[in-house]
Order: sequence, then C-alpha cells, then structure tokens
Amino acid sequence: MTAIDPQQTPSRTPRFGVTLSLEAKILLVIFTLLAIWGIAIFTFGIPALLWPMKLIVPALIAMLFVLTWSM
Repeated sequence: MTAIDPQQTPSRTPRFGVTLSLEAKILLVIFTLLAIWGIAIFTFGIPALLWPMKLIVPALIAMLFVLTWSM
C-alpha cells in the first residue's frame, strides 16, 4: 500500500458546481439587467424608466441578436 503524497495531488479550487454555457450566461445577464431596471423603476418612478431605455433597449436587441446568431 502506497501513501498519498500531498505535493503530487492537485489542489482543487472550490467551485459552485454549476457550469454555464455562453447562451446561459448571456440570458443571465439580460435577466439581471431587467431585474435591476425593474427595481430602479419601482424606486425612482418614470425617470428611471425613460433615461436607461436609450442604453438598455439597444443593448438587449444586440444581445438577443448575438444569442440567436450563435445558436
């Protein structure tokens, strides 16, 4: 019986155990942005709805285009 040498055994870094594909990561980012935007609208009202549309709507369209293009 041989002893296990701790210097030769690879150290495992703790991970969450969930690996996500690129499409899943993109969808997670989209849903996170929508959730943050929803909280801002609930907190600040109509100004939070109108101003970020200039940035969020084109970004969402671009993300959906990239997502569907890669499928």
